Amino acid sequence: MIERATRAGPAARRVAAGAVLAAAGAVFAWVPVPVAAQYFGRTKVQYERFDFRVLHTEHFDIHFYPEEEGAARDAARMAERWYARLSQLFGHRYAGRRPVILYADHADFQQTNVVGGLIGEATGGVTEALRERVVLPLAGVYRETDHVLGHELVHQFQYDIAQGREAGGLEGLARLPLWAVEGLAEYLSLGRADPHTAMWLRDAALSGDLPSVEDP
Repeated sequence: MIERATRAGPAARRVAAGAVLAAAGAVFAWVPVPVAAQYFGRTKVQYERFDFRVLHTEHFDIHFYPEEEGAARDAARMAERWYARLSQLFGHRYAGRRPVILYADHADFQQTNVVGGLIGEATGGVTEALRERVVLPLAGVYRETDHVLGHELVHQFQYDIAQGREAGGLEGLARLPLWAVEGLAEYLSLGRADPHTAMWLRDAALSGDLPSVEDP
């Protein structure tokens, strides 16, 4: 899961600072991330019906509706570009196409029934562990769409690797810390040099809040 930029508290600083430590080993890529919290007693409002179509690429099934078709085709090219990078980095290839579900904007995304629970305004994308479905809204600029898509596809690779015969499944890997999982996704989707990451790292270092490998 990726969230839009918000004011960074200690937990946010730990996730951002974890990007540096997470890059230390590919083992951090094998961790399932909780998909969404359940909000009992609250209802997710679905006030529109979306006429989804499917665009098949070499490695993905891109689900979209007509209002976003042009941008969805561009996102499909982004996804294949990310696949080429990440498959080489992880030394792993998908056995079949994986689903990516696109919404035209965040209001539409908040109505999704792909994942349970309410989706907050700060959530920029979600990746479901068991069925490896990536769900995200298109951003206002392609650069941000590319970043969020890359971040979520890192999670999709994490889940796909974790569910392989040699990895031992999702349950045994869930104990690895969240900062490592999210840190790796941010590091690989943003790159080594990013002003926001640098800001959070400086803040964490000055506050004595840098995570260690023992932190949950």
